[in-house]
Amino acid sequence: MNFQYIKHTRTIAMAALLAGAVSGCTPESSDKGLGPLPTASFTADPLAGNPNKIVVKNTTPGGFLFEWIDDAGHKSKRETDTLSFFQAGKYKIQFTVFTSGGYAKTAKEITIAQNAETQDILQGGNMEAGSEQFWTVLNTGGTQTGIKIENGKMVFSNTGNSNGAIYQKVSVKAGKSYVFSGHVQGNGATNSWFEVYIDAAVPKQGSDYSGNKFISLNTWSGCGAVAFNDDLAKIGCDGTGKDKNGIMTFSKAGDIYIVIKAGSSGGTLGTGGITLDDVKFLEEK
Repeated sequence: MNFQYIKHTRTIAMAALLAGAVSGCTPESSDKGLGPLPTASFTADPLAGNPNKIVVKNTTPGGFLFEWIDDAGHKSKRETDTLSFFQAGKYKIQFTVFTSGGYAKTAKEITIAQNAETQDILQGGNMEAGSEQFWTVLNTGGTQTGIKIENGKMVFSNTGNSNGAIYQKVSVKAGKSYVFSGHVQGNGATNSWFEVYIDAAVPKQGSDYSGNKFISLNTWSGCGAVAFNDDLAKIGCDGTGKDKNGIMTFSKAGDIYIVIKAGSSGGTLGTGGITLDDVKFLEEK
């Protein structure tokens, strides 16, 4: 199924560029007009040997800027890219291309027949008895958020201003696709955060952790203030992984840290705190 939308880019930005060109060029060179209106086109084919990877390639003549967005949360600016789909289903790939004549949009619907082969490289994510041996509590300085594993869940709680984290180190490979997921539940927090950082920076006891905040609940950003019970990767409203369904890749191989941090400033994490369960960090095979 194809969807097509085309529009001239007589934008302010282009007008400014043209104005600059006219002011700095001879009369002959200023007579150049825009190119023909483009028609966006691209191919989307399964990668040989891996039907869960789709290779998308621009086929629009004269394209110089590109944007890919799909239902699985991928976003790309490359002319040719490979998109990974972990779950079977139908997905729409939307494509925008810019040429000297304007910009055009089109889309295609693809079908992924089966779930991708993955392995969970995180340990103790099921929060069952003994899971605590795989996690390290991080003292972030000041009043600490209560963090414990009990009754098959990791529980974050406080009665006022606090901050605290827990983390685990994993090794990743360059170019592989990974997906983070974790089930969070709470009765609604006030002036609070519940954040997942995925970064190469090593946590240090007594210091707060910062870096690549991948996904989070944040009451100031509009999520976590009312009761919730879902996958954090889907309901999180802040972080670099927002709207990406937990999917990421790494440009370099090495150790990274999955740091889960929660706290409040002028509020609490809510009655019963926030619980986390079934945490996974899947690596494609």
